[in-house]
Amino acid sequence: MSPKVSFITAVKNRPEELKEMLESLIRQILSEWEAIIVDDHSTEPIQAVVESFNEPRFRFFHLPENLTGVANARNFAIERASSEIMITADGDDINWPARAEVTYDIMTKQKCDVFYGHVVTYFPSGDKRYDHPFQPFNAELFRMVNFITNPGTAFRKEIFLKVGGFDPEFILSEDYDLYLRMLNAGGKFCYSPLVLVEYRLGPRNLTVEKKELLHSFVQKVRIKNNLPPVDLNKVKKYALPLVADTILREERMWRDDRFVKKQNKN
Repeated sequence: MSPKVSFITAVKNRPEELKEMLESLIRQILSEWEAIIVDDHSTEPIQAVVESFNEPRFRFFHLPENLTGVANARNFAIERASSEIMITADGDDINWPARAEVTYDIMTKQKCDVFYGHVVTYFPSGDKRYDHPFQPFNAELFRMVNFITNPGTAFRKEIFLKVGGFDPEFILSEDYDLYLRMLNAGGKFCYSPLVLVEYRLGPRNLTVEKKELLHSFVQKVRIKNNLPPVDLNKVKKYALPLVADTILREERMWRDDRFVKKQNKN
């Protein structure tokens, strides 16, 4: 039976977390799925974890020696996917049982090119969960900031290939760059307020250095996609109040340096 959806996983080390993620795929309500798992040169036993399930819907590959990075690994996986609907499934996140079913139903019925659902952030160190404020899709707001959490997304292979896939030059914000190109190509974005994924957030994600690096790549995305300098306060015009508050609290990460420089000159 052909799969209705393809989970796309780029993984590097952290085998215990990968095991939990793969278990979450086994629990999917929709049974017609495949998972394309690409190992980005791990030094830990990733292949052994995948093979321990003896699950024919898991398809495992090693990323070729001449390639590295999450963008290359996802591109490699998607080239080998059998279905039309690609679901992002990072190696350390937990997919709720209804994720594949909800994604497939909405994308099929609404003829979506890109889909995203609600995400809960999970902090393993304290076993705590944080519910993100949810934002229905708004194209003007999306050109200002990325309010779509990548672990909860899916897209059609056709539009992915049309816009050229993930850009390997981006080690962060590669998702924002991809979805902006899909938007500019006329892609239809759909969403669901249902929680579909638990996004694991560890200490490495919270460092000042990581946030600074993310900020620099957001700037690169804006420049690459010819987005004009943006006054971050204008998000209030398009975002729901809780979302706008969250964005402005994270001003250092999302601010547009070009706009700030222009204001300082004035």
